[in-house]
Amino acid sequence: MSTTKQKSPLRLGVVGCGWAGRQAVLAAVAGPRTEVTAVSDVSEPLLRAVADEFAVPGRHARYEDLLADDAVDAVYLAVNPVMRHPMVLDALKAGKHVLVQKPHATRAEHILEFEAAAEKAGKTLQFCYFMRHFPNHRRIRAAIQQGRIGQPYHARVFVKFNDRPSPEGITRWQQVYGLKGGSLGQHASHDLNLAWWWMGCPEPEWAFGVKHSVYPRYDGPEGPAEDYYSGLIGFERGMTIQVDCSRWVHADTPNALEVYGSEGAVAHGQITRFDKTFAPVDADVKVDIPFSPAPDQAPCFFHEIDYFAMAVAGIVEPDVGSKDAHQFMRILDALYESAKTGEKVSLRR
Repeated sequence: MSTTKQKSPLRLGVVGCGWAGRQAVLAAVAGPRTEVTAVSDVSEPLLRAVADEFAVPGRHARYEDLLADDAVDAVYLAVNPVMRHPMVLDALKAGKHVLVQKPHATRAEHILEFEAAAEKAGKTLQFCYFMRHFPNHRRIRAAIQQGRIGQPYHARVFVKFNDRPSPEGITRWQQVYGLKGGSLGQHASHDLNLAWWWMGCPEPEWAFGVKHSVYPRYDGPEGPAEDYYSGLIGFERGMTIQVDCSRWVHADTPNALEVYGSEGAVAHGQITRFDKTFAPVDADVKVDIPFSPAPDQAPCFFHEIDYFAMAVAGIVEPDVGSKDAHQFMRILDALYESAKTGEKVSLRR
């Protein structure tokens, strides 16, 4: 966390004006704790489109120029993880607070580099998993912590995201195995992280997975990214999470995110119990985070960026913080390694 209090509103610079960058700008201008003072993108049409849409005064083709902009207190890095690694370090060195889009890196050790740089700079470093910040999701986690489903023992994640990214240009990284751009890292990691967080972020012990590259668009030495991934992760106290995910599947199977406990479960965004019939359980717990009032149609990143501004101001601790980000990236690394080698991977320290 930052060693100094940040005046409100937080002046945010957004690097990358694609989908995620535009959503970040949309969310930041919708809240009272943030304003967007600069954007950056190497694509002039993308840069102009976002800057014009939201009347952003600072417009920079080079991200280094955005980092040198005195009107920017913090940066949101909406670029791919291969490009992002030096940008995080550069932003912290430039004295900016940093919010890092997911996948946070290509390897877990990069998170430790980021953490050390943030501590040296005395700046706030937060990692994105925006679903953690939805008020209902925070209520569910609080309810689980209070024992509303008993002892969590297993979670099931199924994510279907029918998309075939282009093999050229800025999306090329999504075609290369292990760069976290396939069905697991790019699409299912949000739900997997949320399930793990709901269960209390238990210490991982092992991981095993298999992959299918059905529509390969890359033939380099790393191999093509996964189009379908199945994995199982084991945690302390015998807890497990099963993940299945696809970026192209010819079935209309609904997505699923469920956590099972000894006395109840989480399914369809609510707590349920079965006693002859399934019945919802009211998660009547308060969210202890003083979020700003959200607009009726809140942008998907609204609560995450509002939370980041509070973290910079010293009101809350960063979430996702470096500890969770590193631990979760260790899980992803192990899943990718297991599917590549066909062996179960130990995560015990």
